[in-house]
Amino acid sequence: MSKTLTFLADRQSSQYVTVFDGETLFLLEDVSNKVARTALEAIQNGQAVAVSLGEKAISIPVADITRVRTAEHDDFVQVRYTQSGAEKHYVVAMPGHDEQLALVRAIGAKLPKAQEVRGPIPVAQALIGPGFATLGVVGVTTVFLMLARDVAAGVEIDSSGRRAGMKILIANVLDKIGTTGVIGIGVLALAGALFWGYKRAKSPPILTTWERKA
Repeated sequence: MSKTLTFLADRQSSQYVTVFDGETLFLLEDVSNKVARTALEAIQNGQAVAVSLGEKAISIPVADITRVRTAEHDDFVQVRYTQSGAEKHYVVAMPGHDEQLALVRAIGAKLPKAQEVRGPIPVAQALIGPGFATLGVVGVTTVFLMLARDVAAGVEIDSSGRRAGMKILIANVLDKIGTTGVIGIGVLALAGALFWGYKRAKSPPILTTWERKA
């Protein structure tokens, strides 16, 4: 009898419960901490997983799963499965890479003739995160540079409406550091994003995959 694996991931104060009992992958997502803890306690006390997680839970039988995979830089596990003859994909939120590997290997061990395959992800894929970060840094720096110029020129910043205090704080900071300070911070942030991209390209994260053989 397979050991039941339970995982709890936090995403912006919402809880994501993942349970694998050796036969079925159960997912209870976007619930409160109280609901998640109550469900996990019920499972620990011997109650059936499906009953503990309730009607909101999603269940994917291992017999329907064709591939599971995860990568070092991700915080999720990708599950590919079939449903009514159609191929489906699901992204399972996980709390950490060790837990991701544990889930992938537990499911993979149940897939007929499947073996673990590990290798670096393609460089182009590895650079997606740093690429978006670089674009974000350039965009944010440009916006704050324009605001800093307005502040320096004496243009009154609209401090009305929601988050008025934050707007005033930003205006005061920009007044103190000026355009030179904004450019300096932007250059440092851009250097960090580019260095991240360099590290990713030089040593891409490892991808772990288990796939059912046809």
